[in-house]
Amino acid sequence: MKIWHQGFVDFGKTPVYRASFEAHLAAVIPSEATVVLHGLKPGTFGESYTPIEALAHPYIARLLDNQICEAALAAEAAGYDAMAINCFYDPGLREARTLVDIPVVSLFETCLLTACSLGKSVGMIALNEDQCEKHRELAAAYGMSERLAATVPMSPGIDEYMLEADAEAARPIFDGFRRACETLVAAGAEVIVPGDGVLNDFVWRHRLDAGGATLMDAAGTLIHHAAYLVGLRRSLGTSISRCRHFPRPPAAMLDHFRALDGRQGEAEAAYSGRGEVRRQVIGDDKVVAI
Repeated sequence: MKIWHQGFVDFGKTPVYRASFEAHLAAVIPSEATVVLHGLKPGTFGESYTPIEALAHPYIARLLDNQICEAALAAEAAGYDAMAINCFYDPGLREARTLVDIPVVSLFETCLLTACSLGKSVGMIALNEDQCEKHRELAAAYGMSERLAATVPMSPGIDEYMLEADAEAARPIFDGFRRACETLVAAGAEVIVPGDGVLNDFVWRHRLDAGGATLMDAAGTLIHHAAYLVGLRRSLGTSISRCRHFPRPPAAMLDHFRALDGRQGEAEAAYSGRGEVRRQVIGDDKVVAI
């Protein structure tokens, strides 16, 4: 089983995150799966912008969605069994699902659905207030607002690049995360989700806890959910519905409109950070192969 991981960072700008994330995945992914990391194209965010800043602007976010959609087409063409979008904004999720027949999953939808089997109410921790608003919008769009106890921002707000810090420099972020967990537990959350992919890895890397609530490993959950849907497709023939919400355009129509937009398709090598991660077990030891 081969899963295309699609991050929403330029991995060339987040070396600490990449190394940590590869080790993280190798420890938690299903033994039958190989995950191939991909980020957005090198240079996507230039020298001045962070992903969380760009996503605050709807038009910029829509342009970035196009990279996700092109990646989905590339993944299916290259023979991947699923695509996993490692971003809590679920960028391009609906659009990508209309373009390919392989399963496409993303962080917010996956974690919210899974959390509903672990507790009655879910709490999300965001990088900033803008991301909180997006969490609330997505929960409403998915018809799940009643299960979202609250979504709270880190205080003060942070961005993805701040999470590259070492343990000593990151100590104020530890304190902010613990305060956010306390706020969510007081609001009734039984399951707490670090509501950003880079934040999730930061929490895993530093072994933080949620103060008594169940703390979800968002990235691990995402990959296991993708593998689960691959299994459903292989064993039961279960596939995405095309009758209403996810209609796949005819090939000729898709080619016409992509050409009109100047899109000729991106090779897999166009994306940053490409590298394989799989889990092997030799005796009692987990061996990482990258």
